[in-house]
Amino acid sequence: MDIHRCRFVDYTPHTITSLAFSHKSSLTSHSSSDVRLAVGRSNGDIEIWNPRYNWTHELTLPGSKGRSIEGLCWSYNEEDPTEAPRLFSIGGSTYITEWDLATGKPLINYDCNAGIIWCIDINSKKDRLTVGCDDGSVVIVDISGGRASLEYDVICQRQDARVLSVQWVGNEHIIGGCADGRIRSWSSDGETKGRIMATMKVDKAKAESTLVWSLTVLPNKKQFVSGDSTGSIKVWDLERYTLLQTFKVHDADVLCLVHDVKEEKFFSAGVDRKIHQFDLITTKSSSKWSHTFNRLLHSNDVRSLAIFENKHYNLLVSGGVERAIVVQNIDTFYDGKYKKLLINQQISNTLVVPESKLVILWQDQTVKIWKTLPTGKHLLMSKITLSDDENITNVDFQNNLLVVAKMTSVKFFELVELENKFKVQKIRDENFDALIEGAKIVKFIDDRKVLVVTPDEELYTFDVDTDEGKINLNDEIELLEPKEQQQQQGKNQHLQCINNLVVTPNKQNIILSRFNGSIEVYPIDKKSEAYVLTKLSTFPHLMKCVNNEKIIVLNEENKIFEFFINDKDGQLLTPWSRRNTEFLPRQFTSLQDKPETTMDYQ
Repeated sequence: MDIHRCRFVDYTPHTITSLAFSHKSSLTSHSSSDVRLAVGRSNGDIEIWNPRYNWTHELTLPGSKGRSIEGLCWSYNEEDPTEAPRLFSIGGSTYITEWDLATGKPLINYDCNAGIIWCIDINSKKDRLTVGCDDGSVVIVDISGGRASLEYDVICQRQDARVLSVQWVGNEHIIGGCADGRIRSWSSDGETKGRIMATMKVDKAKAESTLVWSLTVLPNKKQFVSGDSTGSIKVWDLERYTLLQTFKVHDADVLCLVHDVKEEKFFSAGVDRKIHQFDLITTKSSSKWSHTFNRLLHSNDVRSLAIFENKHYNLLVSGGVERAIVVQNIDTFYDGKYKKLLINQQISNTLVVPESKLVILWQDQTVKIWKTLPTGKHLLMSKITLSDDENITNVDFQNNLLVVAKMTSVKFFELVELENKFKVQKIRDENFDALIEGAKIVKFIDDRKVLVVTPDEELYTFDVDTDEGKINLNDEIELLEPKEQQQQQGKNQHLQCINNLVVTPNKQNIILSRFNGSIEVYPIDKKSEAYVLTKLSTFPHLMKCVNNEKIIVLNEENKIFEFFINDKDGQLLTPWSRRNTEFLPRQFTSLQDKPETTMDYQ
């Protein structure tokens, strides 16, 4: 087998701007299957990662141009586990966005009617949000009404400086780090609701005001910690608002702070790339914080830190300008192993078209198409930049047709090859645009028939008539109702959603898989009934049809299954799979990085 590495595909991931775990740390909690990590990127995308099975990138909520994700937080009901977690984000605007993980679209955009939002936090009851704005205001928003319910509560007493960081103190107070070198405390309850109750000053910089970038609250110790643009870490008394300790261990701005669940350690990071650990040293008469360790694991600014602890996990996650997510164990921070989730394409944004010798890359609003020449060189045939602000979700190519999907639209282009470039002609059909608002997945079934999966998980087939410039609805494919839909209401919203879709080589069947492990077969001609092929304990990561009779599935545990698509004398697994699935080499099943694609090899 000849393998050629395409170095010309210029894919660069975006800076990590924010990290947030879906559940609060608890050392008594067993359940970890529902825990997710949300990763905000500078291009507006939010990635949802599952820590299980060596970190799985489950889905991406596509963003849009100029909407960097500057803050993330989750809300969940501890008393009612049937309620799914809710995800909120902020980014370069006056809006708080609540996301629908099932559709991948914003559920609601709530305007705070204040300045541009710089920071966000949620209270311990998980029923109120607070945001800090660049006009000096702190806004409290009530979210107790359930999904898509964000209601104005109060705008706290304004001051003149930008609010760069906010943290709730229980449910009664909010502390905010400001751009004038001050930390302020606002009351959020009772008769003094909204008023500034205290102001603290940090060290002055020589040339400009000190910026208080980060805060973390230790409620049981009745302390909080601040990090600022001078590189100082300060520990404060939460009741008297007095300074207890100062550390000058960073060479530049401290951008993020987090603490462990026992409140015996906290970690800081920032522009100088190092992550520092501080431990609480307790004696009979007193307790003091001590700077214990630091590690240099990033090659650029660290923008965000997140911690999650329970009986199964002790995770410290960091990310920043380097673009890689770094995962390490809190208990062995000083010299333990760490894992870098590098530029791995668990969800691919490339397409290889062997018959046309084309390589296609899509990122943000741009599609690039290269052609490999017989000489072994390559040529950029076309670069298409869409005028809309939304990021592209999926692309497919067949013959000379290119289909590009976004959450708000699906666009078709006809590519005509002229010497060393493609002439791009857009196919405009207003009736089609009115019918389809957007798509998660697009896939050509044949040269002129395309399958579209909408954000609401509806499947349609369309016929493309390039001569007349028409895209006509061919059929709607009714999906099977998941049996456990009622039971799984409280699980993450996206578990019933489609994560893989393939078409058999004879164009007779569509085979799709869901995050709940279900694999379903849908006949395109509808001459027979759709059916559930099987349901795996973990969801399929990759699927590929071997031929019209067999399909290969790789699940999250790196197990390879080969199934008969149609019933073969009551046998579901092929003879190969019955012999090998449970006896795969350990080097393969324990791979640190996920396999990213499948290839035919005859």
